Amino acid sequence: MLKRIVLAIAVAALLAGCVATPPASTPAGSNTPAGETSTASFRLADLPVIDGSTANIPLISLMIQRLTGATATEADNAVHTTGTPTAYRNLVDGSADLLVIYEPDQDTVKAIEESGVKLESYPIGRDALVFFTNSTNPVKSLTTKQYKDIDTGKITNWKSVGGKDVKIVAYQRPEASGSQALLRKYVMGKTKMAKAPSDMITAEMGTIIDKVSSYENTGNAMGYSVYYYLANMYAVPGIKMLSVGGVEPTTETIAAGTYPYGNDFYVVVRADAPADSPARKVLAWIRSEAGAKTVTDAGYAPTK
Repeated sequence: MLKRIVLAIAVAALLAGCVATPPASTPAGSNTPAGETSTASFRLADLPVIDGSTANIPLISLMIQRLTGATATEADNAVHTTGTPTAYRNLVDGSADLLVIYEPDQDTVKAIEESGVKLESYPIGRDALVFFTNSTNPVKSLTTKQYKDIDTGKITNWKSVGGKDVKIVAYQRPEASGSQALLRKYVMGKTKMAKAPSDMITAEMGTIIDKVSSYENTGNAMGYSVYYYLANMYAVPGIKMLSVGGVEPTTETIAAGTYPYGNDFYVVVRADAPADSPARKVLAWIRSEAGAKTVTDAGYAPTK
């Protein structure tokens, strides 16, 4: 739970993607107005403290490269993210200046609503919730109702959804995780999930993928994550993504909106950040044409 620091956030903006548009500004060190393809000029030491979600690490690294001229290795070494819930806390208490991040979970939203410092959030790209299983599993696609019934324990055997006559081993993520927030939003709502053993609730994004990939050398485990992480950051042998109602998750279907679990991610700053602060300058840059190109060059789907 976030500290009871006086804070308020445009939560509806975070969750619905509705945000106010600030006046256009010029990126630091650039004579080109925001919206034109140019690179801002920062020294590494002058960047704001950037935090965010694990699945946004490659984007943050590429941002640093283009903002400072740093090498990929230098930029990678400069990235220090703490994950979705902690990053929001860090922005609130002032230990971070700018976030590149996914939606907060409901507990974080509740804590934010009880506070008083305003945050500004702007959608900059799209990712998606995805379900996955072992590549030996013959099941290719499920409906939202079937995913929900599996995670509530109503469906317990793959045979019920067109697979083999084996038990479904459904791994889960902690409630505070970004992928769990998306699962709640698109599949579970407020419905209570089946209680899983502690060793089947994985805190690390990579762990759930490893466990599903190798579970007893069978194909009967299932998990969920976000598309970008699974496709680009932690692609392991033996894993396949499942479709939703016949629609496969790809960068193209996520961008087009045909894949049903696509969702924006955001750049977030404190509303009280001064107009000439490094955070505001990076915010202006990432919302410019150069910033939008950086998002797609990093392999993410563009926001609508």
